[in-house]
Amino acid sequence: MTNGFDNKITEQSRALLQCFIANQDALKGFFCKAVAERADADDLFQKLLLKALRSEHLDVIDNPLAYGYRMAQHLIIDHHREQKKTPESLEHEPHSEALSLESALEYEQRIELYQRVLSQMPALRRDVFIRRRIKGQTRAEIASSLGISEEAVKKHISRAMDMLKNAMAEYFLVHECPRHDS
Repeated sequence: MTNGFDNKITEQSRALLQCFIANQDALKGFFCKAVAERADADDLFQKLLLKALRSEHLDVIDNPLAYGYRMAQHLIIDHHREQKKTPESLEHEPHSEALSLESALEYEQRIELYQRVLSQMPALRRDVFIRRRIKGQTRAEIASSLGISEEAVKKHISRAMDMLKNAMAEYFLVHECPRHDS
């Protein structure tokens, strides 16, 4: 009788799990901003841990937390798709624009947060981060054009991601979703 899991947990899976558990408050806060119920956020975090456990990556993940946020975004999209499969009695309910206005406000607040963090970065770190994460340049291309080593590029990206991660963690702790206990 099997439990659906191999008894072997890869080092990559172990690293992802450790990262996600160490950053669970920030990740749960991220989920809370996207779903109405705290219980749904907790469920999505559990699904994230399961995905990490089941992952079979051959490549090393440079930034496990950023990867976790990407996985979380996909789980949120899947969650919302499932939520759209509503019973017929709810299909004809009027659409509320309050939610979309609230989402737009949250989006604007996040953009302001990203802009503030980017403006606080040293110029070289900001340039490296933008080239890699926004423009999609490779580390080699960035290193060559800026005259620095690929290892320096990697450190700048890592430190920029840490700054963003810390700012997001603070933001989500302050804006944590309310508990909906019945």
